[in-house]
Amino acid sequence: MMTAEPLESKMKMTKEVELKLSILAQDIDRLKRHPAIKSAQIEKSKTRLLLSTYFDTPQLTLLNSNITLRVRRSSGIWFQTLKSIDSTSTGLHQRREYEHIITSRHPDFSKITDPILVKIFDDKLLRSTLRPIFITKVRRTDWQLGFDNGDKIELALDLGELIVGKRREPISEIELELKNGNTGRLFEFALNLIQSIPLSLQHISKSQRGYDYYRPRMPVIIHANPPHLQRNMSAHLALKQIVWDCFTQLQGNQDVVLYDDNEEGVHQMRVAIRRFRSSLNTFGRIINPQSCSNIIKDLKWIATVLGQARDLDVFTKQTLPSVIQQFPDQPSLIQLQEKAQQAMGVAQNNVCKAIGSQRYQHMLLCIGDWLENERWRKTNSVEYSVLEIAQTVLTKRHKQLKQKSKHLPKANQEERHAARIASKKLRYASEFFAHLYPQNRLKKFMPALIELLDTLGALNDISVAKNLTHKLIGNRPNLVLFNSLYVIADWNACNTIHQLQNLKRNWKRFDRLKPRWS
Repeated sequence: MMTAEPLESKMKMTKEVELKLSILAQDIDRLKRHPAIKSAQIEKSKTRLLLSTYFDTPQLTLLNSNITLRVRRSSGIWFQTLKSIDSTSTGLHQRREYEHIITSRHPDFSKITDPILVKIFDDKLLRSTLRPIFITKVRRTDWQLGFDNGDKIELALDLGELIVGKRREPISEIELELKNGNTGRLFEFALNLIQSIPLSLQHISKSQRGYDYYRPRMPVIIHANPPHLQRNMSAHLALKQIVWDCFTQLQGNQDVVLYDDNEEGVHQMRVAIRRFRSSLNTFGRIINPQSCSNIIKDLKWIATVLGQARDLDVFTKQTLPSVIQQFPDQPSLIQLQEKAQQAMGVAQNNVCKAIGSQRYQHMLLCIGDWLENERWRKTNSVEYSVLEIAQTVLTKRHKQLKQKSKHLPKANQEERHAARIASKKLRYASEFFAHLYPQNRLKKFMPALIELLDTLGALNDISVAKNLTHKLIGNRPNLVLFNSLYVIADWNACNTIHQLQNLKRNWKRFDRLKPRWS
């Protein structure tokens, strides 16, 4: 019989860092024979059955506290695990984990010693109402992998099912858990696998999938927020934080695009990509441009796919309804609307295909690898502070916008487009570095810049509407459909006059502001 002392000595608290990837059943044999696993394997692989029961109250009290409680049986031993609900960025899961050996299938509250957790589990009502709410039953094969620099990874292949009452859902996934060393090793190894095996990054855990049967998660729009940079932070550290924020926004909006009819998801994914590309430009003095050339190509590709859907979305849901409201008796507009809706369906389908493609999955892993392994660093590069970068870039961006906007209210379409690009660059840089400066210095500046950018964006939408109309009616439109060109042209002309008046007012307001970066 095992004594209490050895049991207690098995207790551990760790910070779990892992990548989760889904794998198709037909690719499992190829995974097991993969040369990257064979060359790094330091122990014989092990296969065992894991039966995991997750506990919570009927009111999901633990979920509300961002905690999961699991009791798992493996090789005849019971393990109790408490985890914080994981946060993810680009598929990277990070969470605190407490694990103990216990003597039965029931939770053992005496093993909980963390003061915050003790306070939660000392609640007698919570203890009395805890019950099993779902089970995962998987056959796990794991490989211990070691590398020359001391990095260690555990690769686990889980095949089985999630059981929630009478409902069952298959599980087929890989977990790459960092045991020692640099997080970048996870991305580097995953890239090795995805070269020959189709894999997809998973941003939800098994426990989240189980909880979804009780409280389905609605896709939520993730907006950009200024990163909390510190004035004494290095430029390298600031770059990493900004890029992770960009890709939290990118990946966080995927579900909105895939599972919810909300056009804002596509827009926010495009914003995330633009912010990422702007960050590369902003920190150009510390980045080796060759290191991210392929990433930029892939970003341009996915941005183009998203852009086609976004342009059609604005046209079908904003531009055309406004025109039809003013000209309700125009059959040409009804035909044009039908054409636009058909094209929108195709564009949305293309977006979903692109997000599910291996090219997109490979791109995300490449970004994680590039970032965590600091592949952007120039040889013998100077160690700049983030404040040095901010001072130089903000001053330069502001000067560029002024130069490109000297005659903005009277500018032609190309000149307005150049001013719009310069405005975006200044906006993203200002948001990146917002927390480095007292907020009163940017109190008037940022709203004025955003209003200017919105007006330039509205003028750009007018140009897009013209081009889309020509594209939608095709080379040989019928006479009714052809008439839509004239209606849209008249609408655009009136709208342009209105927006140019706004532009004159907004530019005057922005031009007289003098931001203080120093």
